[in-house]
Parts: sequence; structure tokens; C-alpha cells
Amino acid sequence: MRFGTVRELWRYPVSSLTGERIETADLDDGGVAGDRQWGLFDAGSLEAAAPESARRWRPVPDLCSRLGAGGLEISRDGAVWHAVPSPQADDAASGHLGFPVRFLPFGMDAAPRYERGHLHILTTSSLARLQALLPQAVLDVRRFRPNILIETDGNDAGFTEQKLVGRRLSLGNTVVEITEPCTRCAFTALGQPGIPFDKDVLHAIARHGSGGFGVLASVMGTGRVACGHGVAVV
Repeated sequence: MRFGTVRELWRYPVSSLTGERIETADLDDGGVAGDRQWGLFDAGSLEAAAPESARRWRPVPDLCSRLGAGGLEISRDGAVWHAVPSPQADDAASGHLGFPVRFLPFGMDAAPRYERGHLHILTTSSLARLQALLPQAVLDVRRFRPNILIETDGNDAGFTEQKLVGRRLSLGNTVVEITEPCTRCAFTALGQPGIPFDKDVLHAIARHGSGGFGVLASVMGTGRVACGHGVAVV
């Protein structure tokens, strides 16, 4: 059954930093290849960055991350980029935050902040529903950090994807299974470049979306997806 079209694809190479919009994405057992493989940590305690809960970490989403031709890079301004890992990258982030931090890959020495589904999927229907509830809010998709934004067929304005929990979607040459609603935290309220702080966004999601906005999904088979690919419920 036809569901919609892949409108945007996003990858977040470093957890909590701004990610990058991409035209194609390879999906593997962990989701989008290269997604959320690194974290930013306090250089002394190795506490992971938590901008949604600790004020000193609030500026983290102003930092940018991308996978460049030579590998992972971060930037304070989108103009000057620093390879990760490197002292230059650590110094740039430390100067931005005002205390010593370092970038580390998630693994044995640096555990991810939380366990999550492979993919975060959001639809234009959900964005339209939330915009109707908050007509003055700036609901830039970057506020919600999805991997895949699906433009749904028709003019439905509702939390459509939550009705698909337990179902599978085909997109590109792969299939994903919707596992659960994406529970939201205070990160959705935080300001980012061009996006103002807005606590009402999280409050509206809690009141009308049962705390969830978008869904999490598992990749059932590796493959590639591109913007413009059709999406179907299978």
C-alpha cells in the first residue's frame, strides 16, 4: 500500500551535534551508516553531553558535524572544519562550551547515552498536525532530528506513523519495521541556529502525542534509500 515519498534524509555523525542533510543513505544493521557513532564528553569525568538536561551543555547543538571526504569533521561556524579525532576539534568544542571536552567513538570506553531504535522516522502529516496545534511555533525539521522525513500521500494532518507500529515499510531497496513511538525529551524545546527555544513544543507533544512524535524503526535488510524514493506499507 502506497504511503508516501522520502522527502529528506539526515545523518548525525556526533550525538547531540547538528547533523547533515544528505541525498542518499546506506542503511545497515545500525541504521543510517555513520549515524551517531561518536559522542562529545567532558574531558575529565567522561560525562556525555546532555543538552536537554544540563545547562552547561546547552550550546552543543550549535556545533556542526558531518562526514567529509576525509572522514568525520566538526565545526563551530560551518566555515572552518576540524577532523575528528584531533586536538583541534577538541579545542574548538572546548572553546565553544567554556570547559574541556573531547570527542570519542561510542564503544567499550564510551557508552552511548541511551539505547535507541536504528532509525528515527517522521512524517509531514505529524509536522502539519503539530503546526496546527502551535500555529506560531517554528517547527523546522531539525528540531526533531529524524533520519528520514516522509512526505505522506494525501492531506492527512495527524500523527500518522504511530498507527504503523508493528508494520513494515519498503523504501529504496530495503525494508524497515516500525517498532515504537519516538519518546520525546526537552531536546525538542532547545534553541538551535535559526530555531528559537520553545517549551510549548514539548508540552504539545506530551498532551496530544502520548509523549511521542515520530517513530523508531529497525532495518530488516541492508540497502540504500534516496530522496524521492517511494514508500509503501508492506
